[in-house]
Amino acid sequence: MGPSFDPAELAAAAEPDKFGGYLAELPKPHMHHGHGPVKSVRETEYEGHRIVVTTTYEVTVDGKPLNAQLAVEDDGTLSCHGLPNYQFTSALDTIRALIANYPGQFEGGA
Repeated sequence: MGPSFDPAELAAAAEPDKFGGYLAELPKPHMHHGHGPVKSVRETEYEGHRIVVTTTYEVTVDGKPLNAQLAVEDDGTLSCHGLPNYQFTSALDTIRALIANYPGQFEGGA
């Protein structure tokens, strides 16, 4: 049998301030700074045709290359390894969110 939880304790732990504090204390994932473009490949078949779409992102912040590990989903939204629970409609919004969530990785500014 799995662990049992007291409903009141579980509700208290889920309070936004308490849960947010817990999440804030978790170690931040390492941002990979690398060189070269990042590619996202999507493939499908349609009416007997094989379709391959390769999207290439070459991202720099303050003139420095950033390996943001962006991936384009079939519906056109973007996901990012550094923010796994988010989806974006814009590559620029994705990078803005990385800067907002990991300001220590982007010191200096332009």
